Amino acid sequence: MKFINIVFTSITFLIMSSCNVEKEKNDSNSVKNTLLERAEIPYLKGESRQIFDPKPTKDFDENKWFTNDHCFITDKNGKLHWFGINNPFPPKGKGLYRYHPYLGHLTSDSATENWKREPFAVNEMKGTEYVGAPFVVWHEESKRWAMVVEQWREKRQLEVYWSDDLSNWQETKTAILPDKLWVGTRDPHIMKGADGKYWIHVVATGNKGVKQSQVLRIRTKDFVTFEDPETILGINDNNWATLMESPYLKEHNGLWYLFFTYAHRRYAETIVIVSDNPNHFDYEKNVVTTLFGHAAELVNYKGKEYITSCGPEDAHYLNGHGVTMTELGWLKQE
Repeated sequence: MKFINIVFTSITFLIMSSCNVEKEKNDSNSVKNTLLERAEIPYLKGESRQIFDPKPTKDFDENKWFTNDHCFITDKNGKLHWFGINNPFPPKGKGLYRYHPYLGHLTSDSATENWKREPFAVNEMKGTEYVGAPFVVWHEESKRWAMVVEQWREKRQLEVYWSDDLSNWQETKTAILPDKLWVGTRDPHIMKGADGKYWIHVVATGNKGVKQSQVLRIRTKDFVTFEDPETILGINDNNWATLMESPYLKEHNGLWYLFFTYAHRRYAETIVIVSDNPNHFDYEKNVVTTLFGHAAELVNYKGKEYITSCGPEDAHYLNGHGVTMTELGWLKQE
């Protein structure tokens, strides 16, 4: 009888243990999947259409022009401004991705149309022949517009430009954190954080000695002094250059969404990762969706949210388009 009781007790223990393991497994999966289940899925609501011709005017001799990384900003009068890479394809003797003499500037009162060409924001034709991806924000503390942009002097570096009117820009020629030698640091996105500081997001590799594709955050209050970078996303895909481009961070209904282009895998592939913590994003677990588009920017204008695409920088006849735009939707999961 004692033997039977022991066997029965043992079987009961095994069954209960198995149930507990399964329960813990299910609880773990529930916790793991809760974030993705809570996330809304961004999608393109309609057709992406070109919003302006990349060639400024017929006065330019070069036939084919292109656009690439860009940003949008609404001025104090409600006019929408576009700033971005906007150049002719390189002439003979000039290198692709090295010949970026112009930073384009256009304005509109409708987002999807009526874009008016303004004088170039920056013209380096007689200077470095290079201006990279820009991002413009209003700096409340100094009552000026700040633009972080990539320049190519002795080396590629991020710099700050200032403006009172979004038309005339004063360069500083001073590198942001010049002693930090990351590979490929570029493509800034800027937002005001909950800490009252401006968060500059860039792509790079090599922060804290880790060789991987990374999205970094650099905090600043004045765009003069800058804190050491934090890695908010790392992908172990490479050890010599970042394969990511054009990060864009957005808060939406209590969650954070990081958009970035995985251009060196597919040029027009924009991946979206969700997180409940703006300081950390997990590529392995929390990818929400993949969108078609390169160097995507999000812009809210007159009650609608839009997403854009652009590029690439090669002279194939199918690739000579400007910036395309469509309305962005958010799908709630059941």
